[in-house]
Amino acid sequence: MIRHSMALFALLALCPGGLRAGALLINEVACNVAGSDWVELLYVDEEETYIDIAPLFVTMYYGANECLGTEPITLWSVDRPETRYDDRFAVVHLTRPGMADETDATGDTNGNGIRDVYCNNYVSSLWNTDCVVAIDTDDEPANGGMIDFIAYSNRDGTLNSSIGSYTRSAILAGQWRAVAGDEGQACMIDIGPGGIAAHQSIARKGTGDSNGLEDFFVTSVQTPGRENVFSGDFTGGRRLFRTLKKTSVVRTGAEPRPCIDVFVYEPCNLRFRVFSPLGRLVYESPLYRDIYPGPFSIAWDGRGRGRRAPMGLHIGLIEATAPSLKRTDSERIFIIPVNGR
Repeated sequence: MIRHSMALFALLALCPGGLRAGALLINEVACNVAGSDWVELLYVDEEETYIDIAPLFVTMYYGANECLGTEPITLWSVDRPETRYDDRFAVVHLTRPGMADETDATGDTNGNGIRDVYCNNYVSSLWNTDCVVAIDTDDEPANGGMIDFIAYSNRDGTLNSSIGSYTRSAILAGQWRAVAGDEGQACMIDIGPGGIAAHQSIARKGTGDSNGLEDFFVTSVQTPGRENVFSGDFTGGRRLFRTLKKTSVVRTGAEPRPCIDVFVYEPCNLRFRVFSPLGRLVYESPLYRDIYPGPFSIAWDGRGRGRRAPMGLHIGLIEATAPSLKRTDSERIFIIPVNGR
């Protein structure tokens, strides 16, 4: 009862006109994802508080939408050590019906280190032209339940009338700001004439919220469930990727499987091979296709060709190809399989 009351208070405090015990923010938006666009939520507070987001809507308002869940989905203002995901974040997949939410009761069921929430919203999901995204107590923009809001546009000079009306509702509610009196595309985040690419996202610059387009930037490094990364901070020159460690110790048979961690600079395909010191192929991974820029982990449990790899030094080779850029890249690392679970 105490937990439920605190979550209810936090929800009420977020509503317009109430005291803000914390801030529930739209932190990142991916609006050109094959299969299902997603929106990352972030809960921030200077003190340790939490909020149940299940009754809320994450929506572009257009078409039919549904609330985030029927069971509690709690976000915290701190990342608690007892969970394998960052408790401050949730990633809302907007058009993934029939999938079970990762609730307080279930935890991280798919083991990806992200709190995933699935909705059966408007079938076409987010638009990669003119569009808005809101956190609201329902899917009506003009009835006072708006909690956070962003608007973005390809700035083509012709604003979609429905999107324009939603933006004006947000401006009236104090959740978005006009630019020099302009309530059209000029006040919306600029995503470029062709929209964002599949590997890009619209990301918040920090944890502040001025309710304006300057709070956001377009990045080539999607970070669902993690803090945002400005892609300009991670330029690889002509490199497609880099390994984060030159030597890795792999405990054979361990769970979860040990990983070789890399940072990807450009969309590419990756393959990982392990060789003995004499050059014999010990293991070959599947081809990991269409890896987006950002951190990526290649799992290997020390097995190869139906048995455990011998103990001792091995050579790992990671190869990347980017057909659209007509570029290839590779890097060698040292791997030491050891017994252990």
